[in-house]
Amino acid sequence: MIGVFLGFLISNWSASNRDEEKTSVVLNSIENEIQSNKSKIENVIDYHRTLRDSTRYYLNQQFVKPVRPTFFRGVNTVILNNSAFETAIQTGLVTNIPVDEIQRLNDIYGKQESYKQFSNMLLSGLITMGFDGNEKAMKRLLMYLSISMTDIVIKEEQLLESYTAALEL
Repeated sequence: MIGVFLGFLISNWSASNRDEEKTSVVLNSIENEIQSNKSKIENVIDYHRTLRDSTRYYLNQQFVKPVRPTFFRGVNTVILNNSAFETAIQTGLVTNIPVDEIQRLNDIYGKQESYKQFSNMLLSGLITMGFDGNEKAMKRLLMYLSISMTDIVIKEEQLLESYTAALEL
């Protein structure tokens, strides 16, 4: 009987050890994913700030020429990864992560989803926007970009704060 008990004890210890190793691997993957997403945002946020500020400047001008602005190189929103976090959920290893860390991760990935949805809406609105080539159409485009880039920059700044806090944890 003692032998069976020791066998169960060793088996449970071994399974627990494997789960800890898998959780450690998943947490490293999530950390790398967050670092990668943070870098992507850091690479575009200055352009989005410039686009926001430039559109505001041109909106304040008396006359706006109906030509393609030289500062505009597309909206350049980025695709943020979430596969490491999804893997942790699908494998059930997320249950081995402390609750405060899960809350931070949920905050990050929720903000990333909001960013993705807003980016899709932004692109959709831009594509469907009629551009007649006149001053009124140009002002409408500039207003749309000014408002949209303000929101994108806010979302990116929030993501950067969340990324930094999670990486410190």
